[in-house]
Amino acid sequence: MNEISYDSIDLDREYGPWKYPLADRFERYMAAVENAQPWHNGRSPWGPPVAPPSILGLAAMRFMDEIGPVPPGTLHAKQEIETAAALRLDRKPAAYGRFAARFEKRGRKYFTFETRWRDETGLILGKSRVTMVFPGPATPLPGEEGRGKKEDEGSARAGEFAGITRTVTQEKMTAFSEDSANAVRGKSIHVNPEVAKAAGFSATVAQGLMAADYMSELMEGALGKEWYSYAALSAAFLRPILAGAE
Repeated sequence: MNEISYDSIDLDREYGPWKYPLADRFERYMAAVENAQPWHNGRSPWGPPVAPPSILGLAAMRFMDEIGPVPPGTLHAKQEIETAAALRLDRKPAAYGRFAARFEKRGRKYFTFETRWRDETGLILGKSRVTMVFPGPATPLPGEEGRGKKEDEGSARAGEFAGITRTVTQEKMTAFSEDSANAVRGKSIHVNPEVAKAAGFSATVAQGLMAADYMSELMEGALGKEWYSYAALSAAFLRPILAGAE
């Protein structure tokens, strides 16, 4: 299977339907992000347990893996998720997807892949839209990634959610990515330290989608059922986070 490249992206083609094995991957996924919301493990307002809506982002990445792995060092730039219904674990989500855009910005090449999700009953679940940046000369130098200054620590502003803290360990990053095309072929910057160093990082890099999952957990706590239908999350990833960061 050939890697996805800027020139090989076909903006006129639609892919799918593709089924995501949600029930098979759910336990490892939840252990990786440490989301302990009771609705994910027991009875929920919809009856059976449900997955956090942010899993649509990860499912879209695995869908894209079926088209072709991205080159090692490709990074998340932005993730957008729209919810329409709860992702019940007794249902089987499936999607159609397409490359919606490719563009150049500040000397780097980007692409956007979007997916539309339903379950086997035809119920619309939501949408995912991921923008990624190919490896290039602007890759951060080792030691500079994820070392931004903490802003306004301890000074919550009106309207802000109560924060959560996670330590991004290699074990969690591996659990999150072990079924990805790059991890399977030994070329993941999230799993293999040598691959990460070859891409210009001093250690393995946490997946942008893990940060999106932490944001999703905040949304669950603040919005409850409303987060599972007719809500949206849009996150831009400003700098990579290295393994061991908190």
